[in-house]
Amino acid sequence: MRAAQKAYRLKEWDKFKKILADSNNEKRDLLEDFDLFGNTAINIAARSDKPEILKELLGKLSEEERGRVLRKKNHQGNTLLHEIAVFCKVVEMADIVLDLEKTTPLPVLAEAEETAELPDEEKRRPLVEWTNLKGETPVFRAAKFGKLEILSHLVKRAQGNMKIHQESPGETILHASVNGQYFDVALWIIMTMDKSSMVGKKNQNGLTCLQLLARMPHAFKSHYYDNQELITKLVYKLLPDEGYDIEGCNSFGLLRSPVTDIETGRQDDARPPTPGYLSRVNFAVWKCLAPVFNWIESIWKEKKKHQLAERLAGLLVRCDYSWQLPYDERKYKTSDELPPVLYNVAKRKKELHWRHKKEIIHMDCPKHKDELKAYKHHPALLIAASNGIQEILNLYIKEHPESINHVSKEDGQNLLHIAVRHRQEKILDRLEKQPDLNSLASQVNQENRTALHEVAGIDYYRGSALAGAAFQLQEELEFYKRVEKIVPPHLHMHCDDKRLTAGDLLDIAHDDMLADAQKWIKETAQSCSTVSILVASVVAAAYTIPGGIEGRSALLLKTPVFIFFTTMDIVALAFSLASVVMFLSILNAPFELWDFHKSLPQRLTLGFAFLFLSLTTTMLAFSATILITIRLQWKEWTSTLVYSAALFPVTIFALIEFPLYMKIPRLFFKFFKKMTSVGRSSTTAI
Repeated sequence: MRAAQKAYRLKEWDKFKKILADSNNEKRDLLEDFDLFGNTAINIAARSDKPEILKELLGKLSEEERGRVLRKKNHQGNTLLHEIAVFCKVVEMADIVLDLEKTTPLPVLAEAEETAELPDEEKRRPLVEWTNLKGETPVFRAAKFGKLEILSHLVKRAQGNMKIHQESPGETILHASVNGQYFDVALWIIMTMDKSSMVGKKNQNGLTCLQLLARMPHAFKSHYYDNQELITKLVYKLLPDEGYDIEGCNSFGLLRSPVTDIETGRQDDARPPTPGYLSRVNFAVWKCLAPVFNWIESIWKEKKKHQLAERLAGLLVRCDYSWQLPYDERKYKTSDELPPVLYNVAKRKKELHWRHKKEIIHMDCPKHKDELKAYKHHPALLIAASNGIQEILNLYIKEHPESINHVSKEDGQNLLHIAVRHRQEKILDRLEKQPDLNSLASQVNQENRTALHEVAGIDYYRGSALAGAAFQLQEELEFYKRVEKIVPPHLHMHCDDKRLTAGDLLDIAHDDMLADAQKWIKETAQSCSTVSILVASVVAAAYTIPGGIEGRSALLLKTPVFIFFTTMDIVALAFSLASVVMFLSILNAPFELWDFHKSLPQRLTLGFAFLFLSLTTTMLAFSATILITIRLQWKEWTSTLVYSAALFPVTIFALIEFPLYMKIPRLFFKFFKKMTSVGRSSTTAI
């Protein structure tokens, strides 16, 4: 038995079969437990995906022994058919078991030793209806593990037996496939099985399949594409779009054939046409490249997953009406109470923190329970908005235009509140194009908070990809200003239940972030000013004229290299001193919250730009000095080599600090745009 176990671990199936066939106690070895999970050698052979091995081993057993093996459950309650549903791709493996069950007399099956203690009704059920300890049928397990070929074959062999895919305790077969991100399986289930009873059903956590999908932003292009490098985006764009090569979809037409609407019976004709000649050539080219370059294949798999997820979301959104809840404006009245004088941010923050701490101690109070329940049971529309899934939001707007006005019944949150609370800028971009934006911006939630309050808080802040605490705080302030333009002016001084305006909440919530930004920008300015002074000192020392002086003029005055050296030296000194001025102006700034909106980040960005330019020109001046000293010819290849070596450290510095320098073009663009708008307004006034 040990030799057979070793052969199984090495996937040497022919050797595995031979060991069992040559065993002195062949039948005993086939019927007894093979591993710690209670599987027999027959169960293990079923994992080989080789029908001839399974058929040969089963053929060595008597009719009664086969009946015992077919109905034997392991310690997890899985039968032989359960194992095949998970580990096999070849449908003939399932046919062997189902055909044997069909030809073996029912009394032999029913009286098998392993099933003797089961009720007669359960013993006489077909194998496809048997459940394991988790309540899962073989069909359910095939869907749970994404085995579409086996799943479709088992359903076909069951011939309409609806008991084969009843949900396990806690979720339906559709939940299982979505949770495993087997979207091709989920699409097939919706298109071919009893979808009306599964689409709107909730799992043990109270989530429908659409709510579950809305919690998977990584399954959609909008989350994946924006975070990739340029080359990945280019390959993603060029890869074939529609799935005439998606595994398991070809024979079922999941991405090409028209899909019938679950409710109305109409067909979705908004399908791309059958791929033409150029599309097939493009597909053939990428099909050849993918096996050679693994990274291309991984990108292609991601694109296929995104297509299937969006298609699945479209079918589920079409059947979702959870957004149709009436909005009771009387429940959320705006406060007429004036805001208090915020005497001290730190003191008020401490007071609110103590109050919040006391509330946490009494978490069993109805208010907290309602808040937790409300967030947990948000409809799929709001869940998708909180995760930034643009595809689902677009599908809702297309299928149910009025859904954009949905307000959560439990906590009064609308789409705008959710989008700004979770800093989903792409969702906000989409909402700004809607005519209902003013209506959304005028609403307050159950805590009497506006959208401006939501963006002022950081309870759901997930951090930023920007380098440096100062730029992260600047991003927060810019987003606050953006939302402030959307919210009506009469709500800017509106107080929430804690008598805080959005501005008060912004000061209190971002107090720690402000402290981090102050510390970071001070340390950065001090370090960079030291470097700038060092560069200025080096450049000033370079006033010793290379080549020497004759009379009052340099010997090499008229040579191109000397003119180049002089120019670079002067420019380097100018830029290094300019950067020193910028960094010193930062150190003398007051470091208030709104100084981080424009003033301080702009100074820091300009300081970095001047420092980078001073380093570049200093290295060029140094290279020119080398060329003058060793008398190299300007046009020879050696001069190119010298300049390349001189610019190497500058290049490394630029690549490391690239995120910061990306803000420089943006800064000048804003300045140019501002000047242009001022010029236009002056012209209009004239």
